[in-house]
Amino acid sequence: MEGDGGAAAGSEPEQEPAPELGPGLVLGPVPGAPLGYLHVLWQREEPAGKIPARRLRRAARLHRRLGPTGKESHALKRLREAANSNDLDTVQQLLEDGTDPCAADDKGRTALHFASCNGNDRIVQLLLDHGADPNQRDGLGNTPLHLAACTNHVPVITTLLRGGARVDALDRAGRTPLHLAKSKLNILQEGLSHSLEAVRLEVKQIIQMLREYLDRLGRHEQKEQLDDLCSRLQMTSTKEQVDEVTDLLASFTSLSLQMQKMEKR
Repeated sequence: MEGDGGAAAGSEPEQEPAPELGPGLVLGPVPGAPLGYLHVLWQREEPAGKIPARRLRRAARLHRRLGPTGKESHALKRLREAANSNDLDTVQQLLEDGTDPCAADDKGRTALHFASCNGNDRIVQLLLDHGADPNQRDGLGNTPLHLAACTNHVPVITTLLRGGARVDALDRAGRTPLHLAKSKLNILQEGLSHSLEAVRLEVKQIIQMLREYLDRLGRHEQKEQLDDLCSRLQMTSTKEQVDEVTDLLASFTSLSLQMQKMEKR
């Protein structure tokens, strides 16, 4: 997937600073703004305690209608570039400065799209904590969950599901975390150049993803089966024992896929 900074932006003439628009709203023009639409920089005062992500997204949508300009446009572009280059510190600083995590480039891609595609779980979580929308679609209709799935980033899928990503919006072809789990488990079962710890970690990540997915679907009985597998995995000490759990998980996944197909008929 290409990065956000592909096209060089032409410089723009300097603008006179615009007046303040009221508490929390400031227009911040800067030469060289990379985007051709307007936006208002929302500088919110830090209240005591953590602001719920849902409230941040709602407030950001309200102010985003006015469009970015100047310094804000530059910050939005920097945020997407930092997410695309796995620059956690810059992402954190820009978010703390009030940069809107839901702002998209001309292809509809947000910082969360880039971080999800790159598999950077820490940046994904940071963006979600600051109000990034896990269901926002790019110009091709892809959500961050689509991109995490097609690039096989299991921990990111788990984080996005926990952050409110819709379980029915994973893939245009109808693929779900169950399909991804089956594919990953098939590779693990081939046993090519995987150490004991590497296999155990991958199996654990797959179990966590499926637990979150099935919990969101309300399939609590199946989730309990995964809890049992997770407990068995924690007690393993040999590759043979891990392989046994892997085989059981593969059987569970295949059965769940069959049930899913039957429900769609």
